[in-house]
Parts: sequence; structure tokens; C-alpha cells
Amino acid sequence: MGRSAIFMVLVAMTNFSMLLLYPFTLSRFFLAASIFGPGTCLVLYLLFHPRNQWLVQNCWRVDSHGRRCVALTFDDGPDPISTPKLLDILRAKGVTATFFVIGERAERYPDIVRRERAEGHLVGNHTWSHPSFFCFLTPSRLRFEIERGSEAIQRICGFRPCYFRSPVGLRHALLRPYLRGAGLEYVSWSIRTRDTFGPKAEVLISRIVDKAAAGDIVLLHDHTRAGAGAMLEAIPRVIDGLRSRGFEFVLPAAASAPGAAARCAL
Repeated sequence: MGRSAIFMVLVAMTNFSMLLLYPFTLSRFFLAASIFGPGTCLVLYLLFHPRNQWLVQNCWRVDSHGRRCVALTFDDGPDPISTPKLLDILRAKGVTATFFVIGERAERYPDIVRRERAEGHLVGNHTWSHPSFFCFLTPSRLRFEIERGSEAIQRICGFRPCYFRSPVGLRHALLRPYLRGAGLEYVSWSIRTRDTFGPKAEVLISRIVDKAAAGDIVLLHDHTRAGAGAMLEAIPRVIDGLRSRGFEFVLPAAASAPGAAARCAL
């Protein structure tokens, strides 16, 4: 809880610095700005940067152990149309991936989640409802989103997940202790494809195949408002392109502490 307290003090000091503006003078303005500006930038970095380790320790690369490997991860599903199509592709290509599922969507389409599990994919917690302002949730709502997301997976698959990814990779001041209490490890990414913005398949392929390095974790989505058509078109060529470069496909559990894979019943 120490880092959580430090973060809250930083937020308080940053906001209280605005009181220095009264009564307004030019010197007071520069003093307030010298505190508020850097403080705000630091707070935003701690909350929004997907790979910073300060608020919560996270895995953003797979320990390749000298191998050329990459992990494909898919967020925001399951989707009744695109996820089965994606699973068909992965099965045909002999690739396992990680699905960070939204709890309420998982309960709506439990058979798809069971299929993910049955075909050897890793199922992780992506909160219960995917709140847009995850970093500003109250403590009780944060605990609810984490716990109910895990409970949904347990009801469907018969095991509690060991891996968690927050919406858009956002952090929260209490995320570290709450994840520890829930027995969850945070998984981030090293390649963000921005597939939620509706790029063409060729763009997605280039963003992954041309940039991939050993140990990369790739962020994709099997459910988006713009539709997953480009992703589905790109994935077979991404897999073929990475294999032609000598890559093999692994799960993020390869980067976890010894015994994590067994705890998660991979």
C-alpha cells in the first residue's frame, strides 16, 4: 500500500498547487505551473503508460530464453461472430493465444470461452464490464470489476484465472494490492497494433511482422466497435509472416514465476 499512498499524495499535491494562484500574481502563476505541470505529467504517465512498473508490476515481454518467440493476445471478447472465426484460424494454423475476456460478455457467450479453453488457449481476466475510466474507479468498484471478472471465468471454465489486463492498459492507485489479493498477475504488451481504429489488414500485418522481436507480446482485439474484419484477414498472414522469420508462438505464462502455468491450468 506504500506506493498507493505515495501516488495519492502526488495527486493531492498536484491539485492543491492550484491554490497558490490566489491571490493571483505572475510569480504565483509560475510557481503553481512549475508544480502542476510536472505533477500532472507524472500522474498521467503512471496511470496511462502500459509498461511502467511503478503502480503495478507487469509482464510486457515473454522471457524467450534465447528463442525467437512471440505471444498473441486478444482483448474485449468474446464476440459471437469474430471470435469463432479467429479460433478456426488459430486451430488451422496450430497456434495458441491468450484471450482477455470481459466478464459480462463471457457470461453472455460461455460456449465460446469454453472453446477457447478446450483448444489450449489461455483465458485471462479483462474486468467485468470494461469501464472506460478504470483509473478513476472507487475502491469498491475496482474490487468488484476484478473479482466478478474472475468469478465469471471460474463459473464457465471451472478455474480462476491467474492473469489480468485492465481496459486500455490503464492503471489504478490500488491495482497492485487488489491484484495481489485476487491472485492475479498483470500482463501488458510490447506491440500495440491499434486495430480498434479500423486500419486495413496490410497495415496490421506491417505493424506486427515488420516490428516483431523475440519476446514481444502483441495486443489485438477480437471484439471492436469498428469490427474485427481486418484483424481476421490479417491474422493468417501475420502467423505465416512471423513463422517465415523463425518465430514460434507462446503464451505470456512463459514469462511468469515458476509454477504459474500449473496454477492456471494451461
